[in-house]
Amino acid sequence: MLIRNQTIAAVSRLYAGAPAAGTRRVDAAGAVQAPDALELSGEAQSFGDILQQLRGMSDVRKERVAEVSARVENGSYAPASVDIAAKMLAMRY
Repeated sequence: MLIRNQTIAAVSRLYAGAPAAGTRRVDAAGAVQAPDALELSGEAQSFGDILQQLRGMSDVRKERVAEVSARVENGSYAPASVDIAAKMLAMRY
């Protein structure tokens, strides 16, 4: 390995706090920058509104649950076995 005198001098300057050759000091910014701003399109705003409405909705459709429960109780609920098997396979795979 070849160690050159220039390399040693550059490293020495770094440790001594002197600027290395070919570099310049950047002064702190004098002016205060304006804060960042975000502007959403109308489509994005509509999407946000719809998403908020969906989050406010219940996950359970109470009318549908009551309807199916009533059909089960009176014996008129008879789903097709093919549909049941398809749903079971869809859940597994």
